[in-house]
Amino acid sequence: MEETTDRHGQLPGQWTTKRVEVRDGAPEDVGQLTAIFNACNYVESWDPTFHRVEQPEIGKLIKRSQTTEEHAGFRLQAIRLRTGAMFGYFHLFHGAPQPDVCWISMFVIHPDYQGQHLAQEVVNGLAYHLRQAGYRGIWLEVYLRNWPALRFWTIMGFTRIIAYEGDKAPGEGKQARIMLELALEE
Repeated sequence: MEETTDRHGQLPGQWTTKRVEVRDGAPEDVGQLTAIFNACNYVESWDPTFHRVEQPEIGKLIKRSQTTEEHAGFRLQAIRLRTGAMFGYFHLFHGAPQPDVCWISMFVIHPDYQGQHLAQEVVNGLAYHLRQAGYRGIWLEVYLRNWPALRFWTIMGFTRIIAYEGDKAPGEGKQARIMLELALEE
């Protein structure tokens, strides 16, 4: 008897693109990942999620990613050049907010590596692996004042607006964000 299920697969623990290696984050990565995140702190005025963090916060995310039961759908993966230098990471939720969707909750590239099309390689590889795992879409949120991120994600094909949250009009201290989707169905 064939069993049917709403569950989809997950990202491989390690995968590569032409220039990049992506693998599950490990406790020994905490210092580097914290430094990468904090190097992006210049974005905080546009996107409040980029506040400075301490190593224990990143350590909790890695531990959460390695926990198999309580947080089974959460995954943090470190991004490095195939030649070795770590330059970014992302974390996502498999099957959230819907069973056939993955939610990128953070995507960080060190400023020294931005503009080299490395992030595009990662997103294309991510889309490939999630499509292979049976997902129909990838969702994420972008703050409207974060123009570089809006430009990047729309160029990458995240063009369907799922939702809008935040202030209704611009102004000092006001924030708004949109949820975007990349359709993975062929």
